[in-house]
Amino acid sequence: MRIIDDRHPRRGVCAFLTVVFSTLLLASANAASAAEPTNSSAPIRVIIELPNDDSGRALVNRIVPGNQEPAQPIAVSQEAAPASIATSLQDLRQRLLTLVDAVPTLPGQIQSAIRVFQTDDRIEPVGLILAVILFVAGGFVAQRLAWWSGRGLLHFVLNAPADTVRQRIKLHAARLSMGLLALVGYLIGSLGAFILFPWPAVFRDIALILLSAALMVRLGVLVGRIVIAPGARLPHMRLLTLVTSLAWFWYYWLLGIVAVLAAGWGTIEVIGTIGASPILADLFTAAWLGVVSIALIVMIWLRHFRSDGPPVSRLVCVGFSASILLSWLLWVSGLRGAFWTAVVITLLPLTVSVAHDIIRRIIQSGDQQAVEDPAIVGWSVVIMQTLRNGLIVVAALLIARAWNVNLSDLAAAETVTTRLIRAGIRIVIVLLVTDVIWKLASTLIDSQMAVASRSEQGGHHDGPDARRRQRLNTLLPILRNVLFLAIGAVGFLMILDAVGIQIGPLLAGAGVVGIAVGFGAQTLVKDIISGVFYLFDDAFRIGEYIQAAKYKGTVEGFSLRSIRLRHHRGPVTIVPFGELGAVQNLSRDWVIDIITLTLNYDSDLEEVRKTIKRIGVELLEDAELGPNIIEPLKMQGIEQMADYGVQIRLKFMTKPGEQFGVRRKALAMLKKTFAEKGIQFATPTVHVSGGPADAAATAAASELQRPPKVIPTLEE
Repeated sequence: MRIIDDRHPRRGVCAFLTVVFSTLLLASANAASAAEPTNSSAPIRVIIELPNDDSGRALVNRIVPGNQEPAQPIAVSQEAAPASIATSLQDLRQRLLTLVDAVPTLPGQIQSAIRVFQTDDRIEPVGLILAVILFVAGGFVAQRLAWWSGRGLLHFVLNAPADTVRQRIKLHAARLSMGLLALVGYLIGSLGAFILFPWPAVFRDIALILLSAALMVRLGVLVGRIVIAPGARLPHMRLLTLVTSLAWFWYYWLLGIVAVLAAGWGTIEVIGTIGASPILADLFTAAWLGVVSIALIVMIWLRHFRSDGPPVSRLVCVGFSASILLSWLLWVSGLRGAFWTAVVITLLPLTVSVAHDIIRRIIQSGDQQAVEDPAIVGWSVVIMQTLRNGLIVVAALLIARAWNVNLSDLAAAETVTTRLIRAGIRIVIVLLVTDVIWKLASTLIDSQMAVASRSEQGGHHDGPDARRRQRLNTLLPILRNVLFLAIGAVGFLMILDAVGIQIGPLLAGAGVVGIAVGFGAQTLVKDIISGVFYLFDDAFRIGEYIQAAKYKGTVEGFSLRSIRLRHHRGPVTIVPFGELGAVQNLSRDWVIDIITLTLNYDSDLEEVRKTIKRIGVELLEDAELGPNIIEPLKMQGIEQMADYGVQIRLKFMTKPGEQFGVRRKALAMLKKTFAEKGIQFATPTVHVSGGPADAAATAAASELQRPPKVIPTLEE
């Protein structure tokens, strides 16, 4: 069973692209608004106290309009026109030429940067070397202590069962806790050793940069050991669907790329810390990103030619390679916003795919088969949907940050472009949130219905809990439809409000239209309201047999206005709630069945009573029918004195719907036992005595008792 809801596979991609394009428009709108002049011609009134003398009057004459001297014309600077495409291309070309011209000066730049490392006399070289050794060793010692303190957690990981989803979640949470404990221990040990010694300013900053780079590498190792787990002894330890050889391939490449990224980042930070020339940082960054890009492209094509995993399309490899090369060119060209946009757009599908695979691996059973529990599958869909939407929002925020888009300034702007952008962003957010809310509500309802269905299939039909689950199974489908309409209506109204349409008059008009429709569709309104009150009164549930007016059958389902009944002979009847009237439920609690027998007048009623009681005990002890009998078969007494025999009444109590089988079995046992005991059932008889008239009556009675003649049909 698939975990992710793929009914709309392009919905997430469309939402993300909408957010990306909106962010790019935000960048252009922000730049345009920044270029607008902020001229303000609002008058400023100042209230001051002036002395009542010649100097005060002279000051007033200079301030009051019309009294001051004519102002000299001031040259107004013309606003710079926005750069054209040709100018931007020339600037890009000039930057590339600057980088190329700076390559020969690279050795001198490196030598000037190395001179900064000349320390003063406050720390001896031996002390500095000792401080570095303790700084490095302190982290490893603290890490070993952390591992030793968490040996109980390690024992749990090695011996924990992984048969259910809950157990697998606990197992992976324990593994993650162990890795984080070791990482935190390493950090605390390194910082503790760092605090013990007085470091020079340059070495202090460099030591912290190296510690951050080391933490990046160790974090990559932690992720590789938990997610990829190439050396895992058990299959469920690995969170990705990989064979062992392919797991080692990805693990080594992950560590290599993370190490290169950490080393490059640390070197760039060191270059900035020692105050080296910016051109040196630019050259090193371009070379470093070039190495990373080449490594990624080689990794992609090596994976393409491997045969120990699912095949990777050549088109996909070409697309990723082109995206990596384009990202490097954008960085070298100085287009930082476009670079981060390309990186985020490339990484988002990979992140979503990895998260999907991790969730699928967690909910898999021990035999590598996906579980069929609707509740677990539904919750996995909710988690994946929420995670995907959250990743889309985070990606949009990262792109906005890369383009220096200030969302608060955008909210204060009132241009047409900013209004359209705000509306687009709000619509996307409303759709994402509405989708998550509906998935959550639908999953909760489906999980409760799955529990009720499993209880019914398992034979748990008795008790208050079973009745409560049966009622939930009846009401929850209607609740799901109502929630779908409510969530959809609220989301639609929020989208209209985001577009700028006033929803207040719309709601008022909808109310008026609703009243008019109510008057025009009274039957429909009657059916819906009647159905609501039937459900509130718990008149029937799904699976129960009811009889109402001229309709009867087993309840199979509901809609907003009708009920679906399945007759015991097979036909299905759709009955509006307004036509049901009084409902007779034949499937609640218990059923009393009555049997009437006619015996000869000379029968021993006491013997009959004992025989019936003995039959009732035998039925109660029957392995198949006994559990369905609440009160055994017994004789209630003489019902009436008929013309040709004595009518006696028998009764028994069973569970609803089980009386038919008990009745058939009881009648068969009564017939057999009465024949053995000599108890005869009464039959209609005619007594004729004396004379020709009596002879004629006797002949007529004989004729009545003679079996009818069989008349052959035309076919015979």
